[in-house]
Amino acid sequence: MYRALCELRDRLAPGSEVPVASVLAVPDVLVVAAPDSDLARTSLERALELASRSLNDMRRIEGAALEAELRGRLQTLLGLHARLAEHADQIVLDYRTRLNQRLGRLLEDQRTLQPERLEQEVAILADRSDITEELVRLASHLAQFGDLLALDEAIGRRLDFLLQEIGREVNTIGAKAMHADQSRWVVEAKAEVERLREQVQNVD
Repeated sequence: MYRALCELRDRLAPGSEVPVASVLAVPDVLVVAAPDSDLARTSLERALELASRSLNDMRRIEGAALEAELRGRLQTLLGLHARLAEHADQIVLDYRTRLNQRLGRLLEDQRTLQPERLEQEVAILADRSDITEELVRLASHLAQFGDLLALDEAIGRRLDFLLQEIGREVNTIGAKAMHADQSRWVVEAKAEVERLREQVQNVD
């Protein structure tokens, strides 16, 4: 259109100006073509597919790292559980020895110490400090926690619930702790449970 106007100008009025506005004023000289809906849909689907694939790849990488972290913490808890279970009986035996020695010093003559009374005190302590049930339940919860990590589905809520149960058993063991080693291991276990709880918040 502009070239045609310039040719017309050269024949009718050479040297005059042909403003662009005069071209734009011609009706329908500029037409906005309707977009190709099929092409747009194909492009959008491709973009969404690439974005989804990239997101899934990123989530797989993050998930693998998170699983490794959770399994490492779980192994630490299993190790602490093993220590508590291994020393549970020995702690009572150590208490019997200390109680015997303490009473002997107080009475200054161990011959006056009544064995029945000593055994009664030891039995009371053993009952109060018995953590067998707690250790059994704790072992079960830890095993379930490990099994859930192997599932390819949403497990965040179940892991969080299990951690509540694990924390409850650890707290009960701590309340029954009668030995410095027990108390130390319980404190370590509580710290690991809290670290697990923080990480589990990132699990769907």
